[in-house]
Amino acid sequence: MPDARKAGMDFSSEAAEAARRAHGWAVYVDGQTTGTGRDVARARARLWALVAQACAAVAAAPSPSPLAVSAAGRALDAARRQERASSVADLQDQAWTWAEVALACAATGAE
Repeated sequence: MPDARKAGMDFSSEAAEAARRAHGWAVYVDGQTTGTGRDVARARARLWALVAQACAAVAAAPSPSPLAVSAAGRALDAARRQERASSVADLQDQAWTWAEVALACAATGAE
């Protein structure tokens, strides 16, 4: 994956957009009457909240490691793909994993 910062990715804006998506899915949970609908919406809200945290961590770092930048970009990509997919489990797990990796890399400065 190309360096997301070199490609012009603004992680501060991406964090804000991910937070908006998390909020939107959380609001959607309140309107669901079936367990399955609530579970999917809740999982998407939690995923976008984690992606927002990962993007914010990368944006806040004065010089984030390439690993953190790459992982945050991959988390965003996977989260967007899972939102469009009919079967969300695999993509959701992939996005969740990359978001956690981005947080870890941003926190430690892992190269």
